Amino acid sequence: MAAANKLEAGHRGPMQYRADIDGLRALAVVPVLFYHAGIPGFPGGFLGVDIFFVISGYLICGMINADIRNRVFSLGEFYKRRVLRILPALFVMFLFTSVFVYLYFLPVELEDYARSLASAVGSASNIYFAGTAGYFDAPAETKPLLHTWSLGVEEQFYFIVPLLMLLVWRAVPKHARLLFAIAAALSFAAAVAVSYRNTSFVFYLAPFRAWELALGALLAIGFFPAPQTAFWKNACGAAGMLLLLGVIFLGSPSAPLLLMVSLASIGSTLVIASSESGVSKVGRLLSLRPLVFIGLISYSLYLWHWPLIVFQRTDQLLLPNSSGIAVKLALVALSVGIAFLSWKFIETPFRKARAASKRMVFGVASMATASAVALCGLVLFAGGAPFRFPERVVAIAAYLAYDPSEAFRSGQCYLATNRQRLDIETCMKPDAKRPNYLLVGDSHAAHLWSGLSAAMPAVNILQATASACRPAAMPVSQLDTRACPRLMQYVFSDFLVNKRVDKVLLAASWKDEDIPALSETIETLTSRGLDVVVLGPIVEYDSPLPRLLADEILRNSPSIASRTRTAGIRERDRELGRIAAAKGATYLSVYDAVCRHDGRCDEFAEGDIPMQFDAGHLTAQGSVVVGRRLSTGLAGQLARADHVSR
Repeated sequence: MAAANKLEAGHRGPMQYRADIDGLRALAVVPVLFYHAGIPGFPGGFLGVDIFFVISGYLICGMINADIRNRVFSLGEFYKRRVLRILPALFVMFLFTSVFVYLYFLPVELEDYARSLASAVGSASNIYFAGTAGYFDAPAETKPLLHTWSLGVEEQFYFIVPLLMLLVWRAVPKHARLLFAIAAALSFAAAVAVSYRNTSFVFYLAPFRAWELALGALLAIGFFPAPQTAFWKNACGAAGMLLLLGVIFLGSPSAPLLLMVSLASIGSTLVIASSESGVSKVGRLLSLRPLVFIGLISYSLYLWHWPLIVFQRTDQLLLPNSSGIAVKLALVALSVGIAFLSWKFIETPFRKARAASKRMVFGVASMATASAVALCGLVLFAGGAPFRFPERVVAIAAYLAYDPSEAFRSGQCYLATNRQRLDIETCMKPDAKRPNYLLVGDSHAAHLWSGLSAAMPAVNILQATASACRPAAMPVSQLDTRACPRLMQYVFSDFLVNKRVDKVLLAASWKDEDIPALSETIETLTSRGLDVVVLGPIVEYDSPLPRLLADEILRNSPSIASRTRTAGIRERDRELGRIAAAKGATYLSVYDAVCRHDGRCDEFAEGDIPMQFDAGHLTAQGSVVVGRRLSTGLAGQLARADHVSR
């Protein structure tokens, strides 16, 4: 996305400006902007990044290829141009973003930001975000530099590809194109293989994204033939545009990532190819001046739009006490305005500073990078500068970094990743001297285990839980990790067939689409004579509860959390209760264990300890409170079991 829009494809003619590629940049950045801002109608807008990748591969490798063939390529000059093109606008964005973050972010958030900034200035933010991505990771809306992951991919590409092209063209020039094609195929194959184990790695890491940039590169170096006749140019452009519009307007984050990315990348390649030997009709459409203008400012627009969105969603810093479509459109307009200023007064002057020596450019860049990293280290050394806030706010905000692993028994009884296996000896061993209750479900089941165990010491509570895993006797589409079907198969088709338990507790972050599978599961279990208890959904919030509670104190507005409860959960709770009763199961409302009939919900477990550490999961203390309240609904069965044992 930061590639210069000039092409020098040695075997296809002299360097030339292509307005259609700037137009294609507009088609990439506008859907990204609208998708992130929440403008409806762009469910596949996130795929604009993949369009950028193909463009960058095409332009950069085309220029390198031409320079190598003409024997004028210089690594120093190449990296100098990249520094002047990328870093000035990027570091100005870093500067302004850092000032806002220091003024408004809580200590835990500031520490996270410092780590992300240090990785971003080192061109490794994609590696950082891949390593920290997880189910309980902080929400994207608290990460102003999350969007720099794609810059990390491109910058790593810029570092490696010139060296690789020099080596290949000098060592085996006759087989260079074939070797690049093989490298692209290996990258795609690796992405397919790893997608079954770690989708975060496939999303963020350069080795699994390289094939997208390589598609553009292969077109630029002539591996893919460009259409020559008007018919084939227009057909190629039309097919590519239909693919792009299809994934942008009909795509979905829930669809297979590689499928969506492949369609976007192929579509981009076709559109670029359609105008390579003469402008196609699609190329003329993309060359319209409004699209070209957006394309020219697309790099700055990409840089600035996400921090602005984060600051508005986190603290409403830009448009206080505002929400709705008007705010979203205002964010879009503000992003475009700042992007134009950045392009006009930062990007353009530095791009033209070709007279600057390599020594000066690399020296200034190194000093700026070292200074940024040093400041990040200072922030981390200071623990996120807690002196900026009252002690109570700091104490509450500390729960934003809460680690639920011990309370959830992660890696043993709660499977957070596909690689983990249930520890049957620890989690599923019946006790002959106590009643045995089996707790099955997702993380919203796991967060109840410690509280129920503490509230009912006379009961042995077994646990079989996994991330994003609704408890269902038959696999359903919502089970989106491989660990889940495997776990459910063991629980319902093995353990409950061969072992006897006194109760089966089904708990999850229930959604409306889970109701058919839940009904079928209850019928399956009750037909076997099992006593089934369904534990309903808990109150959830649009942001992490500790953040909301801290904001209540800082803004002296005690209703912030209550105003941001996720809509529809109470109604779903009531519907699930009716369905469970109709199917012969006991229903316990976790929602009612936290919220009262007057509409107020407990937000603190005790003292300054929040009931929940994120938008919905209980802290250990919160679990004890809820477990104690839920245990009264299980008291009848417990009393009968005690009587039988005596």
